[in-house]
Amino acid sequence: MVDERADGPIAETVEEPAAEAAEEEVEVSPETMEAAKRLMVRRFKFIRDPDGALRRLARHGAGFVARDMTLSPERYGPPPEVPDADFTPLDPLDILRREHQLPALPQVFLELREAIGARNTSASDLAAIISQDPSLTAFLLRMVNSAFYSLPVQIDTISRAVTVVGVNQLSTLAVGTSIMSLFKDVPAEVIDVVQFWKHSVCCGLIARRLSRMTGRGDPERAFVAGLLHDIGQLILLQAAPRRAAAVLASARSSDVLLCDREKELLGFDHATLGGMLLRKWNFPFVLVAAVLEHHHPKEKQKEAEPALVHCAETIATGLGIGSSGEFFVQPPAPAIWESMRLTPERMDEMIEDLDEELDEAFEVLIKVRAD
Repeated sequence: MVDERADGPIAETVEEPAAEAAEEEVEVSPETMEAAKRLMVRRFKFIRDPDGALRRLARHGAGFVARDMTLSPERYGPPPEVPDADFTPLDPLDILRREHQLPALPQVFLELREAIGARNTSASDLAAIISQDPSLTAFLLRMVNSAFYSLPVQIDTISRAVTVVGVNQLSTLAVGTSIMSLFKDVPAEVIDVVQFWKHSVCCGLIARRLSRMTGRGDPERAFVAGLLHDIGQLILLQAAPRRAAAVLASARSSDVLLCDREKELLGFDHATLGGMLLRKWNFPFVLVAAVLEHHHPKEKQKEAEPALVHCAETIATGLGIGSSGEFFVQPPAPAIWESMRLTPERMDEMIEDLDEELDEAFEVLIKVRAD
């Protein structure tokens, strides 16, 4: 188990009692809790002047990590050694031109993508498209009947789902979640794909909660943007697995942010690659922007989703739920973080019952879409 000692602005915060909910379900030893607190101090090392919300986030994170350490101690070993790799800068356009290395888009995906962009798409149009794919149909019906929506009635047809949830919302959800089934051959020795998607789903759920809490953006669009924010990582892992693994290990062993090490060693980061991929696939601009800008959002961005995903990424990483390869919590852009008006109490509200919603959403997304 990792035993990293560090000091920083967040150190005093994690010395206080951590998230009670995390300790109620799993018996955590004092030694494990101390190890979780030390790890959390390191994870927040780039947060120089944390406000009350970030301090509360660190406390919750210590609780989540302590529970995970108890259940899965094998995930908390020493940083991996950096393998030998060629670090000649890559051109992201070259990666995207290698069609054989990109997953093939199914016909239903192409039709759904067009439906999102069309202004005259009706509920019956969308239901007809989705019904062509039995797997997608089963997934969406299970999704709308889960805690993700908490609808008061059972939905048993796609037509009814479209009517209740909305054409744009359900089509966006269908397109975004369809991507998950396209990446099944990422090398397991490079990254834990289950943990990758767990982090991504968590980020999506938090972005959705932020959208509802602030009244900004569209909750379903925010969820899909959060779900896909690290899609560039998967493309890079497929296109250049050894080099991608070396970058991940180098960032961790050097105590630097992953996106910074990617730019240094590759010439671009995964956010850039992911945004370019979604642009190539003709995704709506708002989703492209959210993926492209999730580390460095534009302060004057017209659409809300990039800011929502940026802050959701900070919260998801701070909680230590899943992992896409980044160990450290990236400092959020001050103006954008402040615009969310997060207080310690609102952070508590943001995280309340998150683990339950995550478990259900993750089961639906992974078990159904992976089939």
